Amino acid sequence: MLRKSLRGKILLFFGVVTTLLFSIGIILIQSQIANTNIPLTKDLNQQIITVKADELGGWVNKRVAELRILTETEALSSMDKMTYKPFMRRMDQLHKKDYESFAIVNLEGHAWVTNDTYIDISERPYFNEIQQSKNDYAISDPILSRSNEEPIIVVIHKIYSAEGKVIGYINGAIYLENFTKIAHDIRIYDGKAWLVDSTSNLFTTRGDLHKDWMNLLNLKSSDHLAVDTLKDNISNNKSGIQEIKTPHGQERMVVYAPIPYTNGWSLGIDYSKALMMEDTDTLIYTVFLLGIAVLIMQLFISLRFSKTITEPIVDLQRKMEIVETGNLDLPNESTREDEIGQLEKRFHQMILKIKDLKALFEKEQKEKREAELQILHAQVQPHFLYNTIDTIRWSVLEEETEQSVELLEALSTYYRIGLSQGAERITLEKEMDHIESYLQLLKARYEEELEYMVCYDETLLQCPVLKLILQPLVENALIHGFRKKSRKPFLIQISVKKADKDLMIVVEDDGDAIDPIKLKEIQRCLKRQSKPGKEVGFGLYSTNKRIKLTFGHSYGVSFERIEEKTRVIMKHPILEG
Repeated sequence: MLRKSLRGKILLFFGVVTTLLFSIGIILIQSQIANTNIPLTKDLNQQIITVKADELGGWVNKRVAELRILTETEALSSMDKMTYKPFMRRMDQLHKKDYESFAIVNLEGHAWVTNDTYIDISERPYFNEIQQSKNDYAISDPILSRSNEEPIIVVIHKIYSAEGKVIGYINGAIYLENFTKIAHDIRIYDGKAWLVDSTSNLFTTRGDLHKDWMNLLNLKSSDHLAVDTLKDNISNNKSGIQEIKTPHGQERMVVYAPIPYTNGWSLGIDYSKALMMEDTDTLIYTVFLLGIAVLIMQLFISLRFSKTITEPIVDLQRKMEIVETGNLDLPNESTREDEIGQLEKRFHQMILKIKDLKALFEKEQKEKREAELQILHAQVQPHFLYNTIDTIRWSVLEEETEQSVELLEALSTYYRIGLSQGAERITLEKEMDHIESYLQLLKARYEEELEYMVCYDETLLQCPVLKLILQPLVENALIHGFRKKSRKPFLIQISVKKADKDLMIVVEDDGDAIDPIKLKEIQRCLKRQSKPGKEVGFGLYSTNKRIKLTFGHSYGVSFERIEEKTRVIMKHPILEG
């Protein structure tokens, strides 16, 4: 009865919740698709037209730049017919691909064309525009070429003298087809792209006059719904997307964008709104059918397998409750081979791993604490404190007051940073202050027998590091390398630098050479983290152990002998403060 009740509850709950969620989900999905897909489609269409308009503007700007370069040549800046005529004939031959012809125009509007004809353009709008404009160039609306009756547009550019005065103009006649073919391949649903010039004439991308709209200014609001806004936006060089309604009742979308560098031209396209909505409607219908299919399938599966699912889940739940009490000793694993059985096996494996990790964590934490306690114990070793106080005493007796104060400050810094209010990590700056205080105290004791050098990258000083990681390395150098009563002072060099994302801390001394066999044994012990003993002292061992326990086995301490110098290299990650 319990199982049946549980199964019935699962079926009832699943059926009610799934049906409710399905209904809400379908409504939300339909709304989301309608509110997202359509705006995205509009934005994408607007981007297509804007990009193509920019491409057209770039093409025009390139022609303007070419004419500007020609105006700066000696042949044109002199306005000498004997010079510019042969020059422009050569330019005409070189640029036949982009230009129908060139013309040189004087200030009165009399033009010489490269086909050796003369025309008067003084009454043409684009000539009047360039004369009145502060701009260096102007672009005409489409006109028919006198030589071949092909539609062209004219780019006219001012020619300046050496004194900066306008002395004439250069015309570049461009085939309209060369201009419009850039947008010829734009296809959005049933629409084809068209161009609008500065006087609102529409042209197809093949250069033909548009068949439906002869001129935007002639369109009437009574014939095309919302066309007034469309006319105003295009006339004012704005971009956008506008919904209109034709006299036949068809709803169409018009997308348009101004063409840069053209003084009033725009690129546009109109397409059926119904075709744009068709894909969205199809997507919504498909989602609805898919949801119905999924709902039926889920109900069937839940009815079929609810019994086989509930029993092992209840058993697994019981075991989880045992683990929640803190008892990690579970009964035997299930013998099931299905997914629920595999889940239970993984649960048992997870518990075993937790037990192992718990034991390992406790062990590592114990070792880490022991290493830290040993480092702190080294801070207060009596013989070091006695020797330091004795050195300060003799300094006072010899009335070396300044040195005595410096040594007391160094001793204070040494213990203050060593304690650090129990902090595990300190900044590299404090660590360097600590080791320099330690070296200063040793220097006062050994005098000329000991020298030291410390160098580091100041940009790294605020990086956090484990506390007291340098002192054991310096102690190791003193214990194994220091030569008493030697003529040559014992030199310790400490350097800190950045290597990729890590700190490389090097402690180097020029003390007695280490036997190669002993060196290999030290390297092996450090790599395997062997217990401290004859070859590896506790200071070196504990420092290496602390770093590896904290940051992983890719970090730690290594030992080498290079060019009669013993070098200890510590690799420590760069941490964020």
